[in-house]
Amino acid sequence: MLLDRGEGRFEPTAVKVGLRRRGYVEIREGVSAGDRVVTAANFLIDAESNLKAALQGMTAPKDDRQTASAGGAP
Repeated sequence: MLLDRGEGRFEPTAVKVGLRRRGYVEIREGVSAGDRVVTAANFLIDAESNLKAALQGMTAPKDDRQTASAGGAP
């Protein structure tokens, strides 16, 4: 489950579920009164997170780039 922390920040949180019936799921633990639960755009948030992780994996650490541009072995 994702909580909306405002200003475009989201926090994943683990929850304990209870009864399930007619498309509803009881949340027994993990959220508090007043927490803002993300109910839409989960796909977009997940896609953005995956994209950021992929882009970070494609960029070499700064030290490796400096070594490579100097003609040395990484």
